[in-house]
Amino acid sequence: MLDALTKKQISKFILEYLQKRIPNFKKKGDIFTCPFGHKHPDNIMSAHLTSLTSGKVHCYDPGCGELGDIFSLCRKIDFNGQEDLEDEDIADFLIQELGIRTDNKIHEWLEKYQKWGWSLVPVEANSKRANIESEWQKKIHKSIEEWRDWLESGINVGLNCGEVSNTTLIDIDSKEIPEELKKFVGETLTQNTNKGYHLVYLYDADLPSIDLRDTSCKLPIEIRSSGGFQTVIYPSIVEGKERTWNDKEPIKIPEELKKWLLEKIVVKDSPKEVLKAPTESLLEDLKIQGLEGKCNSSFVKFGGLLRKQLNMPQTEYVLDIVNSLLLDEPMPKKDIRMMMKELGKYAGADVNVLTKQISEYLLRHEEASARDLVECLKAERKDIQEVLAQLIQENKIYKQKNLYKIINKPVWKTEFMSESQVLGFDIPFFSPYATFRRGDMICLGASTGIGKSYLALNFIKSFVDQGLKPNYISSEPGNRFATIAMKLGLKEGQFSFCNHYEPQKLELEDEAITIVDWLLPDEYFAVDKLYKIFAKQLDQHGGLLYIFSQLKDNGDFYSKEMVRFFASFAVKYFYTNVNGVIDPTKTYFKTEKIREAKGNSQYVVIPTAFNNPYLELRKT
Repeated sequence: MLDALTKKQISKFILEYLQKRIPNFKKKGDIFTCPFGHKHPDNIMSAHLTSLTSGKVHCYDPGCGELGDIFSLCRKIDFNGQEDLEDEDIADFLIQELGIRTDNKIHEWLEKYQKWGWSLVPVEANSKRANIESEWQKKIHKSIEEWRDWLESGINVGLNCGEVSNTTLIDIDSKEIPEELKKFVGETLTQNTNKGYHLVYLYDADLPSIDLRDTSCKLPIEIRSSGGFQTVIYPSIVEGKERTWNDKEPIKIPEELKKWLLEKIVVKDSPKEVLKAPTESLLEDLKIQGLEGKCNSSFVKFGGLLRKQLNMPQTEYVLDIVNSLLLDEPMPKKDIRMMMKELGKYAGADVNVLTKQISEYLLRHEEASARDLVECLKAERKDIQEVLAQLIQENKIYKQKNLYKIINKPVWKTEFMSESQVLGFDIPFFSPYATFRRGDMICLGASTGIGKSYLALNFIKSFVDQGLKPNYISSEPGNRFATIAMKLGLKEGQFSFCNHYEPQKLELEDEAITIVDWLLPDEYFAVDKLYKIFAKQLDQHGGLLYIFSQLKDNGDFYSKEMVRFFASFAVKYFYTNVNGVIDPTKTYFKTEKIREAKGNSQYVVIPTAFNNPYLELRKT
C-alpha cells in the first residue's frame, strides 16, 4: 500500500512530470502551460500550483479549474482517466518514468528522533512559525504516528529544545562557522539551513537560552537550551527548501565549546527576590457583636441577599444557623419567622431562585416533567409552570411531549491539536487499511457461535505484546474467556476484565483500550441509542473502543446506519465458505466503513486463519 509520505514525496515532481508530458512547456513566475491548454481558445499559460506544498494544479481557464495533483493528472494523461487504477500503480509508473528515488529516509529519521527522546512541535507549512498549537511550549509530542500525521497534512515539524528533548541546540546564523568556534564544535548532529547551521548536543543545564547578538560579543549565534524555543527540522520545508542532517548523533557538548560559550554570555543581574512576610492566621472569637437595636434590620438585609440564590426554606435555615450559633445574643425564633414573612413579599426573588433551580435540575438530569420538578423542588405547581413558560420563551429550554429539556450552551474550544491524535500503537489486522485516532470506535459484527471471544482475546494478546494493558468487558456466563487467555499464553495482570450484561452503563477509563464482548441490547431496534452513549463516553475519555455485536440473519448490523455514523471502522467477521463447506479455521474480515482509509477503497477483505483451531489468529 502506498505510504502517505512517499505519495507526498512523489507529488513534489509535478512540474517535472508536466514538462516531460506537455509539448513546448513554458513557465514564467508562478504561471505555466496548462496540461490541457490545447483545448483552450488561446493556448496561453494559465495554470499554477495552488500552494508551494500542495502539489495541486489549478487552471484559470473556466473550462479547466481544479485539475488535481500528479496522480490525478497522470491518471488522465497516461491512463485515459481510469478511475479504478490505484495510486500505488501510478506511483510505480512515475517512479520509473521520472527516475524518482524513494526510500524510507523520513521514517528512519523519525525513528531516530524517537530514540533520542525528542518532543516535536507542529509548525506552519513552509515556515518557521509554531503558531498552530496554543502553548506548545507546555505540550509533549513523542509519537511517530502523530508526527507522521502532521507531515501527511502538509505542515512542518520543529524540535522542542531543552530538557524535554534532552537537547541543547546551537544556531549559527552564517554560511560559515566562525573560525574561533570551528575547532571546538566536535562531531555532532548538524542540520544545514538556508542561512547556516544547527548543532545539536545533549542537554546541558549550565547553558542558558540566549542570543549572543544581544550581548557585547555580537556573534551570530543563538543557544536554545531551555523552555520556549523550537527549531524547524527535517523533513520540513522552509522558503521552498528542505532541511537536511549530517549522519552524526548528538554528543555531549565539548568542554572547550562550553567554556568558550560561557565566556561570551553576559548574564544580567536577576531581579532581587521580594520576600513576603508570612501572615499569621489568628483564631478569633466568631461571635458577632454590636448589633444592639439593629439586629432585625441587619438580618432582613442579609436574608434579602440570600434570597437571590436560595429559596425560602433554605434562606430560613441559614438565618436560623447564624442567629443561634454566631450571634452573641440570639433573637427569639419567632423573630426569624416574622422576617421570613417579610422576605416572602418579594416574589421576584422567588422567581429568580426557582428559575435557577429548574435550570440546574434540567442540566443535571437532562429532562423532567412538571410533576418531577414540583416534587423535587417543593414549589407550587403554578409557579413551576410560570417559570417553565418563561424559560421556553427565552429559548433556554424546550418541551418534547410532557418532558422539558435544557438547551445546552456549547463548550467552545480553541486548542485542536490534541483532539485528533493518531493512536501510537498498532491496531491488529486493521492498521494497514485505516488511520486510527484518539476516541475512535471499532464496530465488529459477527454471527452467533463464530468465536467472538477467541477473536477478542487475540486482539488483547496483540495489545499486550505491544506493552499495553487493555480492558475487557465480557457478557459471557462462566468466564470461559479465561481458558482462551491461558491457551494464548496470557498472564494475570496483563489485562483487566469485568463481567457485565449492560456495558453501556459502565464508565470507560481515560485513554484506555476497551473491548466490549459483546453488546446485548434489550431491544435491537433501540441499539442506535447505545452507540450514542458510547460515542459520548469516548468524547469524554478518549482511548479506543471495540464493540462486538450480533449480526442479523441477513448479515447486516442492527441499526446499520447508526453503526456507520458512529464507528470510525465498521467490519464484519465470517468463516470461509467454499462450495458450501464452512472452514472455521479460515476466516476473514470484510469492512463496511472506513472513516479515514489509507487507500482508495472503503471496502476491503482481510483473510485470516487460526494456526490451531480457535487459538492464535493471523493474517494470511
